[in-house]
Amino acid sequence: MGDNRLIKLVNFIMSSLSPSHRIALEQRIQPLLQAQRQEPVVLHHDNTAYVVKFARREAGRLWREHLSSFIIWLLFQQRVSPYQLRAGSIAHEAQRLRQLRAAGITVPALYLETPDYIVMEHCGESVEYRLRRTPYDRDLLQAIVQSLIQLHKQQQWHGGAQVRNLTIKNQRLYRIDFEENTGNAMPLALAQAYDVLLCFNSLATHIQQNQTLGVELLQRYLQQTQQPEVRHLLIKVDRYLQRLQRLLPLLGKKLQHSKDIRQTRYFAAILHQSLQADASS
Repeated sequence: MGDNRLIKLVNFIMSSLSPSHRIALEQRIQPLLQAQRQEPVVLHHDNTAYVVKFARREAGRLWREHLSSFIIWLLFQQRVSPYQLRAGSIAHEAQRLRQLRAAGITVPALYLETPDYIVMEHCGESVEYRLRRTPYDRDLLQAIVQSLIQLHKQQQWHGGAQVRNLTIKNQRLYRIDFEENTGNAMPLALAQAYDVLLCFNSLATHIQQNQTLGVELLQRYLQQTQQPEVRHLLIKVDRYLQRLQRLLPLLGKKLQHSKDIRQTRYFAAILHQSLQADASS
């Protein structure tokens, strides 16, 4: 039996529910559906925790999709339709979970899929919460970057690669939240470069904008992935951000010290230093 077929078989066995267990969960979910619950819910049944995620369409989502499209054009000089970036249905997320799990990526097991909701494995504590308690946990920071490396080496993408979409259970990282249609809306290299931008930008606050540590982590990614197309796109981002840096003094002091600007300047600094170090190695 081939490796992929074996993975799929193991995934099927691990994610199967007994009929009685399934009925019990469905009965508990029905009142939540009637209440038109939007946010994910953790349910406990028979000493096991599950996450229930409902089909939804967030208010203001179209505006964010247009903004993401503009940012991609600004940084990468590639046009992507905002309508292609629209969050997929609950069926889209279920399909992404199956695809990633079959590729060996650590994601929640999918136990139940309906047109209105999916039921998944509960995969522990939010990594973002963990980093708030221990912002300089070097082992955890390296694990975050290693998780992104593994994802990209398998020719996959996340679309929501911020640390808020990682959880940790038994010292193992899980990727969650696959509503984004990023990888279907753009070439793989662009989707992966966008993952890098989201991941490292989201790390800035948690490592207190420590440039030395940021460069170390980004260099680890660049050295272990060795993907010329992604690197070429990151060079484009670097050139744009270096030009932007020269314009920042024209902004008012209040805007210069806003959280978004500080995170952008941090990412610009570590990206520039990492690319220079990578080119000379």
